[in-house]
Amino acid sequence: MRTLTKSTFTNSIGNGLYYTVEVIFFTRSVGLAVHLVAFGLGVAALCGLVVSIPAGHLCDRRDPRLVAAAATVGEGVAMGLGTLIHSFTPFVLLCVLAGIMAGASSPARSVVLGRFGQGDDRVRVRAYQRAVTNFGMSIGIALSGVGLAIDTRAAYLVMVLGNAATFVIAAGYILRLPHASPPELPAGGRREPATVVLHDRRYLTAAVLNGLFEMHFIVQSVALPLWVIGHTTAPHWWVSVLLLINTAMVITLQVRLSRGAGSVPHAARVYRRAGLYLGAACILYAMTSGIGAVGACAVLVVAIASHTIGELYGSAASWGVGYGMAREDLMGQYQGAFALGRRVSRVIGPSLVTILAISEGRTGWLVLAAIFITTGTAFVPLASSYARTSAAAAPGATGSPDPGF
Repeated sequence: MRTLTKSTFTNSIGNGLYYTVEVIFFTRSVGLAVHLVAFGLGVAALCGLVVSIPAGHLCDRRDPRLVAAAATVGEGVAMGLGTLIHSFTPFVLLCVLAGIMAGASSPARSVVLGRFGQGDDRVRVRAYQRAVTNFGMSIGIALSGVGLAIDTRAAYLVMVLGNAATFVIAAGYILRLPHASPPELPAGGRREPATVVLHDRRYLTAAVLNGLFEMHFIVQSVALPLWVIGHTTAPHWWVSVLLLINTAMVITLQVRLSRGAGSVPHAARVYRRAGLYLGAACILYAMTSGIGAVGACAVLVVAIASHTIGELYGSAASWGVGYGMAREDLMGQYQGAFALGRRVSRVIGPSLVTILAISEGRTGWLVLAAIFITTGTAFVPLASSYARTSAAAAPGATGSPDPGF
C-alpha cells in the first residue's frame, strides 16, 4: 500500500502542475488556436476509447503491473514530446499517442488496484488512493501558480517536463509492487476472447449508466465556473473557493463515505443516494441566478458541499459495482469496458452539459438534476437483476442463469 501510494502521490503532483497550464501552454507557448487544441484533446479521448478493452484484455494475459507501468511510461514520453511541438499536425499525432497510452493505463491501474483484496477492501484501497490523488493534485496546482506568475515559455516547459518525469517515477513504483500472475488457463487450455464483456449486457448497462452519472465531474469543471462567472453576481474568484472546498472534502471524507460499498446491492443504494445529493446541488445552482452576491455565495457553498457528497458516494458506488459485477478471471477486459463508459461521457459530456446548464439556464439545471437522480436510481433494479442471476448461478442452485439484462 505504501508503494502504491508513493506512485499515486508522485504522479498526482505532476498532473496538478499540468492541469492548470495544458491549454495555456499549447495556445500561448506553442501558438495553436483554442479550437485546434480542443480538437486534439477530442482525438486523444477517442483513441482512449478504442484501446480501453484491448488493453484490459492484455492485463488478463500478462502481469497487469507491467502493462500499467509501460502505459504510464508511455504517458510520460508523450508529455515530454509535447515540449517539441510547434505546429498542428505533430500536435494531433502526439494526442493520438497520449490518448492510446492513457486509454491503456486506466484499466491496467484498475486491475492492479483490484489485486488488493475483494469487496470492501477494493473500495477502501480506491478511496484512499483517490484522497491521495486530490492531495497531490492540490500541491501541484499550488506549485503551478509560480509558473503562471512567471508566464514565460521556460516556466511552462519546466511544468510540462516536471509532469512527464512524475509518470516515469510513478511507473518505477508500480514495478516494485508484487508480481501478479494472470489467471490460470481454463480446463480447455484456451483463454476467453477479448469480446466476452461485450456480450454481458448487464455490465455494459452499468458502464453506460456510470458514464452518464460521472458527468457531474464535467458539471464541476466546465459548467460551474461558466455559470458563476456569467450568470450569478458572485465574484469570479469564488470559483476557486468552491473548488478548494471540493478538494478538501474529497481528501478528508472519501475513505469515510466509501465504507460498506463493496457489495453490489449496497453500492446500488449508494448510487441512488449520490444521485439525490447531485440533484439537490443542481437545483441549488439554478437558484443562484438573480439573487445578491452574498446570497449567491452562500447558496453556492451549500451546493458544492452537496455536489461533493454526491461525488464521494458516486465514486465509492462505481468501485463497488465496477469490481463486483465483473468476472474475476476477466477483470482486465471488464475494467476496460467500465473505463469505456467513463470515456464516452468525457467525449459527449462537455457539449451536453454546456448546452443544458449554460444555454438553457435554470431549466437546464433542472434537467441535469433529473438525469442524476434517474441514473442513480436505475442502479437499484440493475443490482437486483444481477443478484438474482448470481444466486441462480451459485453452486447447488437450480435452473439456469439469465445471460442478459
